[in-house]
Amino acid sequence: MEKKMSNRTSWLSALLAAVLVFAAAGLRADGFIVIPRPPHPGPTSHFPLEVARHDVRVTIDEQLATTVVDQEFYNPNDSRLEGYYLFPLPAGAVIRDFSMWIDGRETRAELLDAAKARGIYEDIVRRLRDPALLEYDGRGVFKMRVFPIEPRSKKRIKISYHEVLEKNNGAIAYFYPLGTEKFSARSIPAVSIVLDIRSAAPLAGIHSPTHPVTVSRPAPGRARVSYLTRDILPDSDFRLFFTPASGRLGFSLLAFRPSGQDGTFFLSIAPGFAKDNEDAGAKDITFVVDTSGSMAGRAMEQARNAMTYCLGRLNRNDRFNIIRFATEAEPLFPELAAASGANLARAKEFIAGWQAAGGTNCEEALKLALKVPDEGALKVPDKGAGRGSTDRPRLVVLVTDGKPTIGETGDEALLRLVAGAAHGRPEGPQRGGLRLFPVAIGSEINTHLLDGFAEQTRTFRTYIAANEDIEAGIARFYDKIRSPVLSNIRLDISPSARAAQLHPREMPDLYRGSTLTVVGRYQGSGPATITVRGEVDGRSEEFTFHADFPAESLDHDFLPPLWAARRVGFLLDQLRLHGENKELVDEVTRLARQYGIVTPYTSYLIVEDEKVRRDRGDLIETDMTMGGIPAQPALEREQREEFAAMKDKSGLGSVRASSELQKLNQAQAVAETRSGGNSMRELGRQVRTVQGTAFYLSNGVWVDARVQGKTKFPLTRIAFASADYFSLLKKQPGLAPILALGHRVRLVAAGRIIEIYDPGSAAE
Repeated sequence: MEKKMSNRTSWLSALLAAVLVFAAAGLRADGFIVIPRPPHPGPTSHFPLEVARHDVRVTIDEQLATTVVDQEFYNPNDSRLEGYYLFPLPAGAVIRDFSMWIDGRETRAELLDAAKARGIYEDIVRRLRDPALLEYDGRGVFKMRVFPIEPRSKKRIKISYHEVLEKNNGAIAYFYPLGTEKFSARSIPAVSIVLDIRSAAPLAGIHSPTHPVTVSRPAPGRARVSYLTRDILPDSDFRLFFTPASGRLGFSLLAFRPSGQDGTFFLSIAPGFAKDNEDAGAKDITFVVDTSGSMAGRAMEQARNAMTYCLGRLNRNDRFNIIRFATEAEPLFPELAAASGANLARAKEFIAGWQAAGGTNCEEALKLALKVPDEGALKVPDKGAGRGSTDRPRLVVLVTDGKPTIGETGDEALLRLVAGAAHGRPEGPQRGGLRLFPVAIGSEINTHLLDGFAEQTRTFRTYIAANEDIEAGIARFYDKIRSPVLSNIRLDISPSARAAQLHPREMPDLYRGSTLTVVGRYQGSGPATITVRGEVDGRSEEFTFHADFPAESLDHDFLPPLWAARRVGFLLDQLRLHGENKELVDEVTRLARQYGIVTPYTSYLIVEDEKVRRDRGDLIETDMTMGGIPAQPALEREQREEFAAMKDKSGLGSVRASSELQKLNQAQAVAETRSGGNSMRELGRQVRTVQGTAFYLSNGVWVDARVQGKTKFPLTRIAFASADYFSLLKKQPGLAPILALGHRVRLVAAGRIIEIYDPGSAAE
């Protein structure tokens, strides 16, 4: 018995020593292999296995998910190796099957429960001086012996597991532990996650806040979601939310709320699946196209092709017009015309005759496009409830590659022209019904003017670089707005939750194939009724959704950065379009620092603010979140130049600022909270958002952004991996994801500042 215990202890020590080698090299995967007897032991040796391929296939039937993980590891050494494959399981998952055959025999596997897994994780921290796996505290581990791993060869491992997905507030959530690869020493050549979703009810919104995904919908209750990438080091777990529609619209609500603080919510509203032209709302659309001399050559040819594409995808009950403008403006029809075969043929002939020449008379074109049409002239035969009404979405698409040069050229006058058309009808549901979409080509355009048009009419702007495919860019834009589902939307949340600081502040229209997402803060808790009102084909409609706003929940810590990104994007747009305001600058700086919104504009403001406060003695070096930037002249120069370009009305910097701030305004994924060139991307790697708060790597210490505002809090110093360290983790298990950042951390918790320090570090 004693000998067996000794063997067991030796095996565990060998395993932990293996994990030391594995951790020191930093080569992890969501499933990873550790080597008990590495061929080149020592603190500087490299972990000998590489992740050659990682494929994940998921089938979700209603709420039952089956995940199949197919990984391939490569041994680049000349030695035969023995190892152990470890995979941290999502909470509640049950292993179904595994595949690894060696010499004709199937290898046995073992499932360790959460308690045993916690012991392994804590031993890793003690022995390896690396707490990274603490973030998976509370989950089980799948373990399998791998032998032999032949030299210069690959080893394929395949496992699958079942789980029942939770449905909460309308959303079904799927999680995959991809983030364990964040410390890999080498990029992985190929990573793919493909999910096939089946639902008895039509699927509405499908959203990943963590990774860019593509979605195809072959049927009302079917969807395929794909994340495919190459040469990457995944640094976050994969999350997906999807919503079955109970009626014409699908609703879901996600919420995050730490104890004793205001909450953050993410409301998703999406139409159910519809086939092409099925239940398509009628719209009035006018295409206003610049044919001035600057559009000569390839740009003019692609603009013609793009207009032909848009005409071919008008819905059967739409009305349309086309206005080309250069020195003068010329409409195709005197009024909006039905999308009949004869009218479309006339339109194609009109487009084919365009020649690029002359100046840019934007004023005359806008006056023709924005005039209030004659009520009687626009009536069409009634083809059902609401048909024939003039209270339908009124869209104007402005395509231009230059600034106004003829007629009125001043920003304020042109903005007043659009504002008068957008808000000049006080009666009826059409108030504010105009939607003007700027589509700009190149950089020699007035971004402040075009973005002002979008701001006034609750739309979005589209910028197409001069070297991009103009035809494809316009086609992608038009497909987004082709079929209105609900216009002039109003939102009400009552009675238990008090929502505030909603973004977008003005609700845009909802189109088929798109999702309206609203992010905001809330106080109060409990059951609430969410009411959405709007117009469809001239009819007023109302939809209700019942949800629960939790008093405390840490499930979705990506929500605060998304809310902060949208608010920061909105505030920066206000500064860019309407001039400097110290109160707005201070709010942008505070939010960007607290939630890790890393852009050249926000980083510039944070650096300048911290330098001023440090110089006057209000901020100590150890609490600075971006204190190292002034020592990097290239990065500081990039920030300063980008911030200055944000105020320009034209040029590449102005276009880039407009595009990046719009991404912030519409952020739906964590990746969209950061932007900029190579230097800014490097800075972004030194920022982590954990439990809704940003931590910055400053002089080797992960600094909680909240520390700056808690100077009067008592300080508690705890040695990394000490008895007090694990006692803290046992008393406050919610701190595990924060402690997983590293062995030197300054954080705010329970009314004090806790400093985790490394007694073996040269800095101590």
